[in-house]
Amino acid sequence: MNGKQREWVEAFRSQQPLYHAFGQCMQRVLTTLLSERNIPINAITYRVKDPDALAEKLTRPGKDYEHLTEVTDLLGLRVVTNFADDVDRVVRVIDRHLDVDLDHSEDKRPYDPHWFGYSSVHRVCSLPAEMLAQPEYAQFAGLRCEIQVRSILQHAWAEIEHDLGYKVAGGIPNSLRRRFSMLAGLLELADDQFMLLRDELTLYSTRVVAQLQRNPESVALDPISLETFIRNSPLVQALDAEISQMRSRPLMGPTRAVLEARVEELQHLGVKNIKDLEAALEESQELVRSLARQIYRDDRRRGLPMSRGSCLSLLVQVLIGRLSSLAEIRALLDRFNIGAPAVRDERAVLLKEMGEALRV
Repeated sequence: MNGKQREWVEAFRSQQPLYHAFGQCMQRVLTTLLSERNIPINAITYRVKDPDALAEKLTRPGKDYEHLTEVTDLLGLRVVTNFADDVDRVVRVIDRHLDVDLDHSEDKRPYDPHWFGYSSVHRVCSLPAEMLAQPEYAQFAGLRCEIQVRSILQHAWAEIEHDLGYKVAGGIPNSLRRRFSMLAGLLELADDQFMLLRDELTLYSTRVVAQLQRNPESVALDPISLETFIRNSPLVQALDAEISQMRSRPLMGPTRAVLEARVEELQHLGVKNIKDLEAALEESQELVRSLARQIYRDDRRRGLPMSRGSCLSLLVQVLIGRLSSLAEIRALLDRFNIGAPAVRDERAVLLKEMGEALRV
């Protein structure tokens, strides 16, 4: 390493805090840009190049830099998407909102139909002039970063490939090269299948809305149909609004975990489709209101969000209360983790009394 290169390495070593700040800034900028456009992201990470790694790069054969700023990956960011087709959506956002050096950017996705391997889009970027004009970004003038964009399965391939040292194994036997290509092809196929599944689930969700109106008994109870019912049922919305006001808690969600739990509970209690659910809620709505008033009289979590469809959690408890045995009621409260353990005996008695009043 010559004197100029040694000077660059030491200068970069002293700039490590600045590059870390730049990395955090770019991470926030990308997170905001992609969130505003509803692009689902698995992870956005950054790393600042190690000065020793820079020294090694500067002395590689064929590398002849005129200035340190010509090294494009002093700061590297990685955007990992859930699906392969979201890679292009992310790249379009980067191209539109950041200052991209296209001469040093490249698309490393394989286009040869006979070759499988590393797949990622690289963009060398800096902040646009309008951002650098603001005081909070001015310190990053003249700095660039390299952003890699790839799907989570492409990322898995790249990490494993790198760990096995495949990139530098120039003399690797053809039999092993073939196995690497086979694995890369399987991951590419998996990427395609995940996208198909996502699209089919989206189409199913659209169809469920129409089926709920025409033929609710044909709509089996599952997390997708339940969420659609929660968001479209006037009775659910009315009951949730009453409970939300009663508890002084805003509505959010529901989350996937809540939907899956509710489906399991309702199916166990004999609610198999949306028509069954509509009928049970219509019949039990006054008991749901009564139960809410009794168990939420002193809600200690006021102000915290509550899940949309919370009235269905109360419906589950009303249905449990129709069981003839107090022991059965208590056992289901335990099984479905309903209420704090210390109050489940009291809750079981309350539900049984409500069930007996209904039978009378």
